Amino acid sequence: MIKQITLKINGMECPNCAMILEGIEDKLKGVKSAEASYRKTQLIVEYEESLLSKDQIKAEVKRMGYEVADGI
Repeated sequence: MIKQITLKINGMECPNCAMILEGIEDKLKGVKSAEASYRKTQLIVEYEESLLSKDQIKAEVKRMGYEVADGI
């Protein structure tokens, strides 16, 4: 089943940051799409729930050098 998660990202301050985060689509098997907005400081990820978990997505964001805000 395809799921969607919206993450509030700390440290995303420019269009280049958004492009880097959208690269999560190529880094994690199961990510179908990733759309980042530096103005909204958010990342929207569509993923295959049978292949990937929210925690794995959050861990990859952290590995990429960004922080997921609490409560999202």
